Amino acid sequence: MTIYFGENIKRLRKEKELTQETLADFLGVSFQTISKWERGETYPDITMLPIISRFFNTTVDNLLGVNKSREEKQIKEYLRLYDEMKLKDLTLTFNKFQEAVKEFPNDFRILIRYMELLYEVKGFGQGKYKDISKEIASIYEKIQNRCTDDNIRIRSKVIMISHLVTLYQCVPNEEGKYRVYKEYLNHAEEIVSTLPSINDTKELMLMSLAFDTENYNTTHRNALEELLFIIQDTLFGYSYDYKPEKRLEILKHIQGLINLIFDDGNFGKNCVNRLYNYGHIGHLYHQIGDDENALKYLKITAEYAKELDENPDISQKVMRHYNFGPIFRETNLSQFMKIVMTEHYPLSDDFKSKPEFQEIIKILE
Repeated sequence: MTIYFGENIKRLRKEKELTQETLADFLGVSFQTISKWERGETYPDITMLPIISRFFNTTVDNLLGVNKSREEKQIKEYLRLYDEMKLKDLTLTFNKFQEAVKEFPNDFRILIRYMELLYEVKGFGQGKYKDISKEIASIYEKIQNRCTDDNIRIRSKVIMISHLVTLYQCVPNEEGKYRVYKEYLNHAEEIVSTLPSINDTKELMLMSLAFDTENYNTTHRNALEELLFIIQDTLFGYSYDYKPEKRLEILKHIQGLINLIFDDGNFGKNCVNRLYNYGHIGHLYHQIGDDENALKYLKITAEYAKELDENPDISQKVMRHYNFGPIFRETNLSQFMKIVMTEHYPLSDDFKSKPEFQEIIKILE
């Protein structure tokens, strides 16, 4: 049987906000003894276990981690369900993880996934940003204060930043409210300052470890996939101040780069950008009066959406990136793009009445 005493006593000590010296005084041992227990180098005398368990208001079984292997099996089942269900039914996954958090309130793998689902379902899905603020903040503080897994800590910062920025953007326009809500943005900026730079990312670091051809190609491809995704967001966001002609030129260059690098047709996460680019190229052509090219690119968009829907895993991953407010639907990409083209792209009524445009809509039905 695996004994988790050292791991458990360290966790319990930190939950009570005790130093090793303070705990040692309570138990009548040296702080070096506590240190050795926590590192798993030694264990206490069996007669001390009831004393330690009473001090921490737990059982000897829990102190030794007798139930940990059974709990770990259940936790892994929740994590498996998350991976399997999140792309299929976001709300059902959220409901499952509400149960998981009640069952395992101190497991950070469960908490970070619940934090993300809380933000996506209650935040984006239902617009209840203020309602979830206390719970989001509570999970964030718990992870930052107690979790030692850097990946989980960083992910919680990203979710917290997104939540704070969203709160800031939802500021009412009443006079005098701006200064109060500006604190959301200030807090977000403080958290951002603690994040690593792009140069310190996993994808770039893995390139330095890849020496054989297979790993070399894979790691560089993964890095390019991430970098192109960032370039897309950065350049296109930056281009909003430009006229449609300039934005069109930028988008076509970005898409040309994506097509050039991923010439095998495997675009990875840039599937979302490819669909996004073709659609925006289409409506930008319409804005500058070139309806022939507008119809051409909107048709490419519709056909690509249908192509992605033939692979539900890819389709739903792309949908996750489009998860913003009332536009989002738990549906397929074809239905989603039909909503975008008919309700959200700045296309004139005359253009949308063209038979060619109606044919494009039929592709999406």
